[in-house]
Amino acid sequence: MSTSELRVDALPALYTDATTVAPGNMVQVMASGDGDARLSLVRLRGLVGSTMPTAYVEESVVPATTVRLEVREVPMGSYAFTEAGPHVEHGTSWSWTLRILPTLVDRGELLHWGDDGPRLAVRDGRLEARWGDVPISVPLAKGYWHEVTLGWEPGDGLGLAVRPVGDGAWHRTASARHGPAPSRSISGALHIGRGFNGKIEAPTLRVDGAVVAAWDFASEMTRQHAHGTGPAASRLSLVNAPRRAVTSSEWDGTAHDWTQRPAHYAAIHFHDDDLADCAWPVSAEIAIPAHLPSGIYAVRIDTALGTAHAPLFVRSVRPAKVVFVASTFSYLAYTNSVWASPTGDAQALAYPRDAGLARRYGLSMYCRHRDGGGIGLVSMRRPMLHATPGFLGESHGGQVALNDDLRIIAWLDRVGLAHDVVTDHDLHTRGRAALDGYDVIVTGAHPEYQSTESFDATEAFVARGGRLMYMGGNGFYWRVSTLPDAPHVMELRRAEGGVRIWCEPVGEYHHQSDGGLGGLWRRIGRAPNRLLGVGFSAQGSEAETRPYVLTTAARDPRVAFALDGVVGDEIGRAGPLGAAAGYETDRADVALGTPPHALVIARSTPFGPETHPVNEERLTHQWVEADDPLRADMTFYEGPNGGAVFATGSLLFALTLTEADGAARLCVNVLRRFADPAPFIMPTS
Repeated sequence: MSTSELRVDALPALYTDATTVAPGNMVQVMASGDGDARLSLVRLRGLVGSTMPTAYVEESVVPATTVRLEVREVPMGSYAFTEAGPHVEHGTSWSWTLRILPTLVDRGELLHWGDDGPRLAVRDGRLEARWGDVPISVPLAKGYWHEVTLGWEPGDGLGLAVRPVGDGAWHRTASARHGPAPSRSISGALHIGRGFNGKIEAPTLRVDGAVVAAWDFASEMTRQHAHGTGPAASRLSLVNAPRRAVTSSEWDGTAHDWTQRPAHYAAIHFHDDDLADCAWPVSAEIAIPAHLPSGIYAVRIDTALGTAHAPLFVRSVRPAKVVFVASTFSYLAYTNSVWASPTGDAQALAYPRDAGLARRYGLSMYCRHRDGGGIGLVSMRRPMLHATPGFLGESHGGQVALNDDLRIIAWLDRVGLAHDVVTDHDLHTRGRAALDGYDVIVTGAHPEYQSTESFDATEAFVARGGRLMYMGGNGFYWRVSTLPDAPHVMELRRAEGGVRIWCEPVGEYHHQSDGGLGGLWRRIGRAPNRLLGVGFSAQGSEAETRPYVLTTAARDPRVAFALDGVVGDEIGRAGPLGAAAGYETDRADVALGTPPHALVIARSTPFGPETHPVNEERLTHQWVEADDPLRADMTFYEGPNGGAVFATGSLLFALTLTEADGAARLCVNVLRRFADPAPFIMPTS
């Protein structure tokens, strides 16, 4: 069957109720597909060869069983909802008012009240109201605030009015009315914003002129619900995590933090492609064996149409010396990306199956909503396509997610030191306690996204004498958080600065989850240099890679352990994509927090014209602040209480760990010394 003939929704897909588990736990599996499937638990042992992640290694842990799959719908789109909508009796006058800023005017429902009650919708550039067979409509402009009134009066019938407010006041007021129309009692569920793209503020119902239900969306900003006021108001649940902490019609630029002036943020932005939970029924349960070693595993399903995985990270019962921190925040940020352009058109044409799957299960933080706004809320309760071995083996994306980390796992297995696995989410929820008992952290190749809690936990680990091996590039770059009452949903605000496909609207840089400032850790005041020794500095083409050359600092006796058995001055010459330094690289800079006693023991040879400084290094289009931002620095420094930090400084470094030219040998030396309890001594001068 050709790709063009294959229904994307019939392909196997799955997710689990938890991604981090302990031995002995049960895991629920939610799956979609067509017909019988074989379901099993496998351990992911590594990734070998190839420029793309097709050659993954796995071993069976729990034998396959047969389950029957059905094609499941994906309930896309956010809205507010209550089963207990307001009730009005037959013949009673009523009116709804709400303020809206449409970001698309092609379709979508603003209000649906009662089982057969009135509806207010956007269709083909017009605002349309309907009650029974009575339709009325008025023109609607995109991108401006409007106050909308929909009401019914005995004798006058159904009326609709739109009044521009704020900076849209130059648009004309429009109204329409349908004469005497049948009346009936109204009760039942209330939906607000279903299928609508845009902001909604202050929905209010008046009955016989008195307010009986009103909702202030500035309250309970961090929550996925909104309580109303008035005798007929009930709590609205927010479905599929619409965006909160967004500017409302009152915003005038005098505050950029919703915690300072909540009334200026009294709106919710709904999208018809938001997704917080696929909400599929349980297809099967898997018991995690009681004595299963810590590691990276996956639930696997196989059908006649293909194979799919859902990652599982198994914690340890008794900590080993070494722990690998799986970059689950970064996996989540990248998963389901449609690459090649902001709209993904090029990939959709070249890889229709992959692009179709990504769109079906909710796009990544590297994509835009249908209305053009950036996707800043993503969920783990859906198939996470990039966070699986081998997915998108032909199109770009796999390198920066789980697949390169499997190369590090394979290297750790070859070294032979016992090691466990924890995740970013573990550090986020458990803090430093998640690292208790460990001596050495090994990071993934691209730990780009970090929450305050995961950053704090890693910093505290180093401060108490832990050893940290940063095995990648562009790490600890963007701040993320999770929603307090929906921790499976991660939030990102791409504020000023940074390498990004989209940027936040002005005034919306603070997270709805906690009120904290979003954006780059460097701009927030915690540049990664002060923890890792290096920070993101340059980005280039995957085709333009360079080896590292040992510096004179490599001869310092403090790092003699690292160079034992390393032959020559050049390391990391060859890997599946070329040399070890490239694509996204980090540099040391004391001004940004690199400890002054840190040693740059190796540096990439000069990059070519396709490599450029990242945005935050530039002062103008020609002038950069750093003397030489276009480099990858391999660094080492001793930390407090006998600890130490080693950093490779390149996202592509992990691809050369199988080579015999010195990169792998140097890292083995560092890992073995870091696992040795003998304390490191900070230099006195």
